[in-house]
Amino acid sequence: MSNVLLFIKDFEFGAKVSTVCVDHDCLVKFTDEETSPDEFSSEVNFAIVDLDESVFSSVGLVSELKRHGLKVIGTMGKVKNKEQSKLKLAGCDIILPKLSLVKNLPRLFKELKT
Repeated sequence: MSNVLLFIKDFEFGAKVSTVCVDHDCLVKFTDEETSPDEFSSEVNFAIVDLDESVFSSVGLVSELKRHGLKVIGTMGKVKNKEQSKLKLAGCDIILPKLSLVKNLPRLFKELKT
């Protein structure tokens, strides 16, 4: 079983993502900007970060999650090349548009587990 940490404020989008995670035997934890990676790093395998949210779209957050050994999946309404380059350098494993994230999560879990 994988544990997934969601950095998503949008309730509807978060519900869709968490439903797919739970359907694929993942334990889901929602977080906010106050949560420190030290609080969860030993229990979590993946982090899904809504990069459209200003409080989550930082290179610092992504690099901190990566430093704790998490696989980081980023999502944006529309992927911007400049932002994507910075975030991938910081440690984001993959960045997808929001519309394709929910559809592709099962495949991503399989790919990123290896």
